[in-house]
Amino acid sequence: MNCWLLAAVLPWGVGAVVGLAGPRLARRVHPASATWCLTLAALGVAAATAIGAAAAAVALVRPALWDAPLPAEFGLHTPGRVATVLLFALPLLAALAAVIPVGWSAVNDLLAAKASWRRARPVDGVLIVDDPDPEAYAVPGRRGLVVMHTGLLAVLAPVEQEVVLAHERSHLERRHYVHVLLVRVASWLNPLLRPLTASIAEQVERWADEDAAQVVGDRTVAARAIAKAALARSAVRSGRRPVARRAPEPVLRATAGDATARATALMSPPLPAGRPLLVVVAVLALALPIHSGWGAHAVEDLYQKACERISQTVNGGVAHDDAPER
Repeated sequence: MNCWLLAAVLPWGVGAVVGLAGPRLARRVHPASATWCLTLAALGVAAATAIGAAAAAVALVRPALWDAPLPAEFGLHTPGRVATVLLFALPLLAALAAVIPVGWSAVNDLLAAKASWRRARPVDGVLIVDDPDPEAYAVPGRRGLVVMHTGLLAVLAPVEQEVVLAHERSHLERRHYVHVLLVRVASWLNPLLRPLTASIAEQVERWADEDAAQVVGDRTVAARAIAKAALARSAVRSGRRPVARRAPEPVLRATAGDATARATALMSPPLPAGRPLLVVVAVLALALPIHSGWGAHAVEDLYQKACERISQTVNGGVAHDDAPER
């Protein structure tokens, strides 16, 4: 199999494996390691996909250049330079095409969230909103903000309120939204990674749960707070009363995800750190794009050989025409 063809096909095979096995493996280690594993794996596969696709695209147009009757003044290395530029530009354009829709949606939702509370004045990065809907969420940005509704504060004891606050602050301090957005971008480049978008959202919530449990020093209290907050929000969404205002999509809520699974995890001992798995994933995430890069380099070599062949053909013809008659 051609090197460039393997570079184009392999990321899709790896992406299928990662999409199927990634969420299952993530549940077996500490959510911090799981979050990083999912992010690194997604980025590695996505980068390799873009590079491999660029290598395949440039390689497939090579036959047209191979037999093209280029004039001598066209230059020996110009087609090779064009191929090099394309091999760099096409993956960047693919990444940009993936970033634009994800970034546009995230920015719009964040602006809408901040516009809703523009006149409010948060205290120590926390904004209490007079709203009966039991919500609490983190709004990321240069000045991150935790928004808590009075409807949620009313159903939680003070120590449980501390759990929710610590949970949301963890989202901001750990920059969980970056992991979520990066995996979304990667899934645009390789759709086989789509299952990771739900898994990364689950793991960042679990990571914030673990941080909150450490802050209050009681995993049982943390589990109870998460369960009560989720049940209160579920009661609203079930139709007992209309939801007056919903948090934007990219913000991270304490009431998000499977509350039963999250509470059960907090009632159980912490999972192993999973550092060996993280090291393996990091190495593979780096090796896969490098392999695709070798495929792209092989395409560049093919162009170089094509240029040399064309130059020899053109120069040989010119030398024959200019030879003196005997």
